[in-house]
Amino acid sequence: MRNNRATGRDMLISLAVILVPCALIYAFFSRTPAEPEVAAADWKPVVAGARTDATYQVLAPTNLPENWKPIRARWGDTQLQLGFLSPDKTYYELKQMAGAKNPEFVREVTQSGAEEGTSDALGRSWKRMVSNKGRTHCLVSSVEGAKASTAVACADAPYEAVEAFVGTLA
Repeated sequence: MRNNRATGRDMLISLAVILVPCALIYAFFSRTPAEPEVAAADWKPVVAGARTDATYQVLAPTNLPENWKPIRARWGDTQLQLGFLSPDKTYYELKQMAGAKNPEFVREVTQSGAEEGTSDALGRSWKRMVSNKGRTHCLVSSVEGAKASTAVACADAPYEAVEAFVGTLA
């Protein structure tokens, strides 16, 4: 049924009644939330405790720039986990575990990574591994003998950046 007395003004009012709520809904849901603040972790006491208790040589950064933020530090069950956020918000992770042959540990940390060659750092050879999605690059090193351990350093960054991170370890 058509209203013969309807005018252009009535059409504009009807359009505004529909478009104003749509614009408000769009504005509300298209906002970008503020980036949450990530709490810093006090990693040095964790590393000190690991170096006291571990049966292997515990690696930890010695000269990371001040603008790198430590956000993970855990020691337990013969495994050390350290995580740092770089200034460009890239997460760098170092995980170590007792024992030189830990294929399940390496598979888990590298996200079922595939080998892509080797790198040399800290006077030892590191296997280059890329995650199954091709995004995360890892360096894996195993030390055999009395102080056997496996160390894995990973980041969503090129191998050169992960090598630079590994170069800060001692």
